[in-house]
Amino acid sequence: MPQTTHAKTLKLAQLAMLIAIEAIMTFLPIGFIMIPPVSITLLHIPVIIGAILMGPLYGGILGGSFGLFSLTKASFAATSPVDMMFSPFLSGAPIQSIVMCIIPRILLGVIAAYLFILFRKLTKNEVVSILIAALVATACHTVMVLGCLWLLFNSIALESGVTLAAVFGTVITLNGILEMLAAGVLATAVCKPLWAFQKKRRLA
Repeated sequence: MPQTTHAKTLKLAQLAMLIAIEAIMTFLPIGFIMIPPVSITLLHIPVIIGAILMGPLYGGILGGSFGLFSLTKASFAATSPVDMMFSPFLSGAPIQSIVMCIIPRILLGVIAAYLFILFRKLTKNEVVSILIAALVATACHTVMVLGCLWLLFNSIALESGVTLAAVFGTVITLNGILEMLAAGVLATAVCKPLWAFQKKRRLA
């Protein structure tokens, strides 16, 4: 019983730390890599790391935090018409903005956790499982956000003179691929030693 309590306390501490990292990365420029003409986000990576290390529940909580931070940043520091669509105060469609900000990000954490669990059973290799989970979860997140953008905001974007097809082309060909690679490399580098450490503690 003490071990269970200790494990829960450790997970809560890890969760709080990752949420704090997510907040710092969101509101300081360290969460983005600017390579003109694209901006590559790293904000999904703490969600994936937490999901792999702690499971789908904590991954979903981290994803929800990611969504709330993104919504806040879009509301107070939007830099483009597309950014404004993520703000319930600026988009003209508040419910759609909240859905687009929150739901794909929660699912990002849940998907990453279950992918890791699945591929760890299939491959018996933590490194391969972490890499696959990070790559596929990032791709799923990109598709979900773009799908929400298209389904919920295409008509509004056209009225504002924004061509979403051009946005999608840039995101898929440049941002999406680079964000997948960043997630694969960083999540593997961080999760591999931490997973080994957690595994060793459980066996001790």
